[in-house]
Amino acid sequence: MAPDLGRVCGGAGLEEPDDAPNDGQDGERCHDHGQFDQHDLAHGALTGALAVEVLSGREPVVRVLRAAAAHRELPVYLLSRQVRFVAVTQEAHRRIAARQLEQLETDRRIHEVFTQLTLEAAPVQQIVAEAARLLGAEVVWRRRAASSSLEDSGGTVPVAVAGETVGWLSAEPRGARPALRATVLERAGQAVALTLLSERSRRNEKRQAETALLHELRRPWNVDEDSARRRAHELGIGVLRHGVLSEAAPAAWLPVVVRWERPGAGPLGEHQGGGAVLDALAWALGRERTTALAGRLGAASVAVLVPLAARTPQDAVVERVLTAAEQRLEGAWRVLAGVSDPESGMIGAAARLDEAGMIAEAAVSLLARDGCAEGGPSQDGTVADRAARQDAARSGSVRSGSAWRRCFRAQDVRLRGLLAMLRGDERVQMFARAELGSVLDVERHEDCELLTQFLACGGNKSLLAQRLHLSRPALYGRLARLERRLGVSLDDPESRTFLHVALLIAEVEGC
Repeated sequence: MAPDLGRVCGGAGLEEPDDAPNDGQDGERCHDHGQFDQHDLAHGALTGALAVEVLSGREPVVRVLRAAAAHRELPVYLLSRQVRFVAVTQEAHRRIAARQLEQLETDRRIHEVFTQLTLEAAPVQQIVAEAARLLGAEVVWRRRAASSSLEDSGGTVPVAVAGETVGWLSAEPRGARPALRATVLERAGQAVALTLLSERSRRNEKRQAETALLHELRRPWNVDEDSARRRAHELGIGVLRHGVLSEAAPAAWLPVVVRWERPGAGPLGEHQGGGAVLDALAWALGRERTTALAGRLGAASVAVLVPLAARTPQDAVVERVLTAAEQRLEGAWRVLAGVSDPESGMIGAAARLDEAGMIAEAAVSLLARDGCAEGGPSQDGTVADRAARQDAARSGSVRSGSAWRRCFRAQDVRLRGLLAMLRGDERVQMFARAELGSVLDVERHEDCELLTQFLACGGNKSLLAQRLHLSRPALYGRLARLERRLGVSLDDPESRTFLHVALLIAEVEGC
């Protein structure tokens, strides 16, 4: 926009031609209209505006100037009275300096505001609110997982922590000037990044302290129960009563080992998600208003000791925390946990973490095998426990709770869990082949089914005859032929045990 040259020049008879001017005397110097158009005003692209002094009585010059300035974007001013050029430059410089000082003052104020917020460790919500106040427009903070489709534009600024984009700040395009909006969003983004970095640093320090305590509890050479409970309390771990950490000792400590998987990416238990899973667990524990001592147990697992108040439903607490953690991860990872029996002390509970870890590993192996066979994950991201339902069907009982689960106990994985952990071991496969022999052949499918049904009935031939709708003589004949092929007596309890284990191995191995 052209400056107000009327005030700059002290009202020197300023006219603004339709588009631009030049100078000439009596039109003689401007007789070549094409030359003027192509040469004199061609240099206007390098300037912001053009002022031409044409004194009265030179109308031909004015007409030539108007024609030359036609259809040009360069502002051209016609001065009809003589003006000192130094007055024009002085006023222009004064105004430029004033505008620069105004910009510096605005930048200083923005810098002070966000520096103070950073020093006060203000939360992200407060930083966003202050940015909105400075702009007079709505400012929105979006985490990366929730807004990965956003693009970097004039109204959107990415926020990076340690070289990783963690979210975006965006503002409405209306209201503030683009330059001011860009400056405020940039400074707000820096303040948000520093806040998130500070929070991450505090979390890492607390996590290191928790991991150190966990490892000491698992090898309690220099730690006793009282000192362990005191250190846990200093870390904010214990039973919460009405949202406040209780001084009383928990009634029990529940040992839990959490494992995770990335849907559709390799085997369960990928180690890359450890940090994200720990962050999600911490968030889920806070949401469920409980605490826990948590730390990395290995590349693909997290150990957790959950303090419990009296009469607390143990599995329900773990299930709710894992569900909330998956919601926080927003589908990036699925989690499951192995749970052992609670202990009254932290040292005793830590000693059971190995057992909980084995349960979790067995559950991972089982679900890696059964998840796809049962139609994959359910709508809420868990996997069907087919083995538990098969055991319930064989025993004639019905397990309580949903078939889709995240929390597993020893009775949920049992022998199938152990065999799933040993899947691929040649010695186990050799045992199954030695026990079952030709029964494993495809053409012997009827023999394999008869043996499976016989063992499911516990060796009760009368019950088996009813289930197969066979007469007893016919069933006895089939069982006798099966015994000859196997080379063992089906009346021997030990042989039935061996055969049952061999059938489970064949099922796990997919034979």
